[in-house]
Amino acid sequence: LEASRDEFHHKESDSKDVDCVLTSAELMGLIRDTTSKGLSEVEGLDLDELFFNISRDQKQLFRPLAVGASGGYLDNIFRYAAKELFGKEVKGELKLKQGRNPDIQEISLEIDGDAKLRFALAYGFRNIQNAMRKLKRGKQPYHYIEIMACPKGCANGGGQIKSETKNARDLAQDLQDAYYSLPVRGPEDTPIVKKFHEWSQAKAFGLGALEMHFRDVTEKGTDGLTAKW
Repeated sequence: LEASRDEFHHKESDSKDVDCVLTSAELMGLIRDTTSKGLSEVEGLDLDELFFNISRDQKQLFRPLAVGASGGYLDNIFRYAAKELFGKEVKGELKLKQGRNPDIQEISLEIDGDAKLRFALAYGFRNIQNAMRKLKRGKQPYHYIEIMACPKGCANGGGQIKSETKNARDLAQDLQDAYYSLPVRGPEDTPIVKKFHEWSQAKAFGLGALEMHFRDVTEKGTDGLTAKW
C-alpha cells in the first residue's frame, strides 16, 4: 500500500518514499524461476552485520528485548517515555495483559496507584477497529497503540511463503516461537543503532537532519482498507 499511495510521492524530486515492495513469497518465486533447484542452488554470503542483529562470527542471531511482532516499537517507546517523563527505568521483559485474544494486549505504567501511561498493541483489522472505537468513545485513553494489519503480525502476512504441511496460523506460531528462542541483545549494543548515534551526533548535521516528515493520507472510498473507523 505504501508504494502505491499518491500521498507518498514527492513532486519536487519526482520520487517515491517506497519504490517497490517485494514479499518473501515473490522472492522465493524469483529464485525458483531462475534456478533449477531453488535455494539449494543459491550461493550463500555473510549477512551485513550493520543491518542484521548478528554476531561478528556470523554464527548467532539476536533479537531485541521486546514484546510483539514489530521488533519493539511499543516496547522501546514505553521504556523511553517512562524514563524521560516520569523518571522510571523499566527493566526486564514487559508484562502485557491479554485482552479477548492474543492479538490485543495492554500495559500501563502505574505510579502511586495512578496509571500514567496506557499502551496497547492491536493486530488484525478487527482488533484495530475495536481499539479505535474505544478511543473515539473515550472508553480507554491510550497514549500509544502499536497496530499491524495481519493477525500475529507480519509473520502471518499474506505475502509470506506458504507451508505445504501447515496452515498459516500454525506456521506463524512456529516462526514466533523460533524468534523468541533467540538470545537477546539490547538496541544500544546493536551496530546499526551505534552507527546512527554516531551520525546524529556528528557536528556536520543539525537537528533538521533528524526531522520526520508526515503527510496526510486522504480517505478514498469505503472499502475495507480505507473504511472510516
